[in-house]
Amino acid sequence: MNTLVNATVAEAMEQARQNLLSLLLAEDRASALLLTQWLFNLNHGLDVSEIVSDKTVESIIVQGANFVQPNLGQAVQYLLDNPAARSSLSSLHFLPGFLIEVSALCRSTANHRPEYLIKLEQAAQDLQRLRQQMIAANIRLVAFVANKHKTTVLSFDDLVQEGVVGLIKAVERFDPYRGYQFSTYAIPWIKQAISRLIVKQEKIVRLPVALAERASALFEAMRNTYLQTERWPSIEQLKSLCDLSEDEIKTIRSYYQATHSLDAVEDNEEDEGQALMARMKQRQFALPLDELIDRSLGRYLDQVVATLPDKEAAILNMRFGLKNHREMTLQAIADQLQVSRERVRQIQNDALKKLKNQFGYDLMLFLEPNDSY
Repeated sequence: MNTLVNATVAEAMEQARQNLLSLLLAEDRASALLLTQWLFNLNHGLDVSEIVSDKTVESIIVQGANFVQPNLGQAVQYLLDNPAARSSLSSLHFLPGFLIEVSALCRSTANHRPEYLIKLEQAAQDLQRLRQQMIAANIRLVAFVANKHKTTVLSFDDLVQEGVVGLIKAVERFDPYRGYQFSTYAIPWIKQAISRLIVKQEKIVRLPVALAERASALFEAMRNTYLQTERWPSIEQLKSLCDLSEDEIKTIRSYYQATHSLDAVEDNEEDEGQALMARMKQRQFALPLDELIDRSLGRYLDQVVATLPDKEAAILNMRFGLKNHREMTLQAIADQLQVSRERVRQIQNDALKKLKNQFGYDLMLFLEPNDSY
């Protein structure tokens, strides 16, 4: 749907919403039913944002009810008991879905004039028709966003279905008179719905949603750093790039591992299930034996690298992050040593060849069974 048509339908929908709200507030019994339904939803745990989208709802209602201390439930009850104080309700952006629900409840009772019920039904049908038209016309926007969030765990249809939930929220809350295009307003709602679904469903062990939603920033920083330096960033680098603590970074990195189906067929039949079982090993916490091997390997590498000439040892330490060095690219090392990148590469390869020839047999003990060097 082009921008002009979108804006036209949005304006018509807003006028229909205001028309239905005005009809509900025109009758004391209808406005009382609106407040009763609102209070019922609040008492049963429904968030106020699912009823009215105006962020100033509490201050408007409390002020209209002449309450000094803001308490939305008491204020709604006060308006329910005092029909003369309900004028403030007209300034609130009640969601179309809620207004349609209240109008249906009004029509199900026999306490209203027939001509009023006819007007109410017509207004509700107009609002519902425009609401559905706005949703249907922007399904392609949902597909566009869902296509950018493809995952191996969730199907494209699942992403679109959840994105439509975000689209409906955007349609209900959109105010065409604030000067924003609908697509600009709707995309964040669609992204939020899809990303929350991915967070909830993609991993077997789930992070808290608030932390998991911030994981994308961490992975983006890791990806960008790797593309620039050809090395994964350290914890300190990630702390400087993301607004996350060290514990949060470690938690996110430890929980986000690939998941595999137990029914998956292995390509190599000779493994007899060994590869699949290896994938099932927990990786959230380091195994004691692995930690011992890593420490032993670190100490041994320090010893063997120390046998090299100073320049070769320094280059290997900087290149591979040994002896508390940060892993560096060939170009970064070349800039620091004021030599060419090619010269650093030659020295590195010569040093590695020496270590392989002198200590290769001992280093083989640290390799996994299927690894090579």
